Amino acid sequence: MSLQQLKLERSSASDAYRSAFADHELEVAPGDPKHQIIRATVCNVSAPAQHLRRIVITSPELVGFKLSGPDEFFGLFMPQVASGKLHLPIHTGGANIRASAAAMPDELRPDLRWYTVRSLNPEDGQLTFDVVTHGVNTPSHEGIGPGLRWVLSAQTGDEVAIWTCQGLWHRGQRCQTLIADPSAVPSVRAILEYTQTFAPDQLKDMHVRIIAESPHDLEPLLNPNWEDELGSFDVLFAPSEKFSETTIAHLRGLNYSQHPATQSKYVWIAGEGSLCKQVRRHAISTWKLPSESVQWCPYWFLGKARP
Repeated sequence: MSLQQLKLERSSASDAYRSAFADHELEVAPGDPKHQIIRATVCNVSAPAQHLRRIVITSPELVGFKLSGPDEFFGLFMPQVASGKLHLPIHTGGANIRASAAAMPDELRPDLRWYTVRSLNPEDGQLTFDVVTHGVNTPSHEGIGPGLRWVLSAQTGDEVAIWTCQGLWHRGQRCQTLIADPSAVPSVRAILEYTQTFAPDQLKDMHVRIIAESPHDLEPLLNPNWEDELGSFDVLFAPSEKFSETTIAHLRGLNYSQHPATQSKYVWIAGEGSLCKQVRRHAISTWKLPSESVQWCPYWFLGKARP
């Protein structure tokens, strides 16, 4: 490939990326967009890491679709039986899709779980999301929930649907700390890619902390891609039941060393429920941030499913 061809390819990729977002500034949190149910089919399944499954879905309704933010989340409707027929609720509007699904007969009701967008290609109508498998390899594994069971059995051509939601993060405060466990790392990477594209100078004032059980939970090249561009970047490792304890101990250590992350004006934390709660408490009580400057979103809860 010639240099000119390479430049054209990169320019085209950049244009496609930019077209995926409704707002290229995000100085304030995204507003609540109009929700809708979009039928889609699985078009690719891969494993970018040993404990990570990547699903790509496609739909004509995703052509031209725009995300409200890089950490956009959505509800995924899945048939109860792998590769089975998907029945969807009749929904008349509003944000309470759970109630509409709960009103369906048991034998028709689809499973509903929540994920975040890893990337969107609005030109091809393809949406990608990642799911941590926690080392589970088979859908028949005892004790796993319907989301992971579906992900482990997903095949090209399977029917799904998404309930469109919204992003939560904004870059209104320049100095930020982002904290995530593996379930939220795709959102962190999407936030960093957004910032790199639309506000690259802000990266040097952003501090990222990842807590995981194993490097196998994380998309490869996480560290080399970002540690030299950010204000600071660390990956911590601990068993999932000690995510909160390990993260808070690390944050306390930042205070002792007067690390610049402790001067953050905005904290974004997503992942396990207790982890989110404890980090929020630390940011408000120790870093003295107002509650509105701490965006926390529990993606899952240790020992129980989030509906």
